[in-house]
Amino acid sequence: MTPVSKAALDDPSLKFEWPVLEEYEGRVPFGTQSVDWEERINMDRMRRYRMGRVKQQMERMKLGAILSINEWNMRYMTSTWNAYWTTPASGLRYSMFPVTKESPILYEQGEIGYHARQMAPWLHKVKVAMTGAGWIGRVMGPAGHEQQLKKFCQQIVDDLKEAGVEKETLAVDVWDPGIVAEFQRLGIKVSPDGAAAMLEARRIKNRDEIECLRTAATISDAMFGAVARAIRPGVKESELCGIAHKTAYDLGARIYSGVFVTSGPFAWPNPRDESDRIIRPGDVLYMDTYNTAYMGYKTCVYRTYSCGKASQEAKDDYKLALDWLYDAINIIRAGVTTREIAEKWPSGPEVWKDIHVISEDQTAGSNWAHGIGLTLYEPPIIWRAVSLNPPDIPLEENMTFAIETQHGRPGKHGVRIEEMVRVTKSGVEVMTKFPVDEILEVPLV
Repeated sequence: MTPVSKAALDDPSLKFEWPVLEEYEGRVPFGTQSVDWEERINMDRMRRYRMGRVKQQMERMKLGAILSINEWNMRYMTSTWNAYWTTPASGLRYSMFPVTKESPILYEQGEIGYHARQMAPWLHKVKVAMTGAGWIGRVMGPAGHEQQLKKFCQQIVDDLKEAGVEKETLAVDVWDPGIVAEFQRLGIKVSPDGAAAMLEARRIKNRDEIECLRTAATISDAMFGAVARAIRPGVKESELCGIAHKTAYDLGARIYSGVFVTSGPFAWPNPRDESDRIIRPGDVLYMDTYNTAYMGYKTCVYRTYSCGKASQEAKDDYKLALDWLYDAINIIRAGVTTREIAEKWPSGPEVWKDIHVISEDQTAGSNWAHGIGLTLYEPPIIWRAVSLNPPDIPLEENMTFAIETQHGRPGKHGVRIEEMVRVTKSGVEVMTKFPVDEILEVPLV
């Protein structure tokens, strides 16, 4: 056997270990299923992170438990969901997280709990929902509502006692006066801070939540591509909307009362809806993929097209909206404040006099940014009507939000642009990739 030299045995690669790279782009294959040879989204880690965030807020706010009737707060804390006919706060199901427990209790509607107990072993308990809270109770008639409300509250009180927190404050995320009065009659201290606590918990995303948002953004890109391939004279707004829906569902997404396409003079001011309007040559149209979701995590993204060549006026308006958008995006990083971003946008009453804007309250949803995650609106909201006022809110690493601008001319056209972004220490990750530099002019033939 040939001797091995000492130099060969001293090769540093013998002890080298590849580092874990937090910003490794190859970790994001944008698949829509799990595989055994890539980690992709670590669902268990995401569940543990979300439950940990809720517990942190309960400890910070000195709460004994949070009672959630809101479907998206419920999904965040329990990682369970039902079809969206139960949303947003039906009372058909609910959950409670006692601060003394490591995981929450799910109260599931009817017989669905049979499956939930088997499929969600991380939950502390799965119990039968005493259906009668929320809006569903009010359609039972006075006697039925009274009966179910009392059963609901007694069930919660029993579980508060079992968890040893019946003397502590119970925070609710839906303020129902009847429920509050009954809890108070039973000696429970009730606070409306449940919604605030849950929004604060949901404000900063972990790597798996961000992967869900990136995948949702990728599906949004595919929807824009499918619509671009279908634009032609004679197609209807509603047809294009249907094509977008099909693309989303084919890729494993769900749509929660969202997605629209609007065109021509109807697009300004923005109606945020579609009709059976027929697209004509020269029409400018835009599409929003809002409330398209992957694993519950939502998109909100606009893109603008034209059927054939766009007019120079439309191109000029688009350039202005694009500058407003990227003037804001280009300053985003951890530590920048909501005020600094809002200052990048013009006064609504100054630029939109032609559509009778006299107050920033008329610009809600126009030039603004909104946090995005399990719901379309999460912290932060950035908007001149509120963000120019103190106190300034600093952005934090791994906040995720959608940022959008628009412009147009009455009776002619409207343009709209929106990106989904993640805040980093040194800048911003733009998660949406469909081209945005100019109006996408789709050839007539």
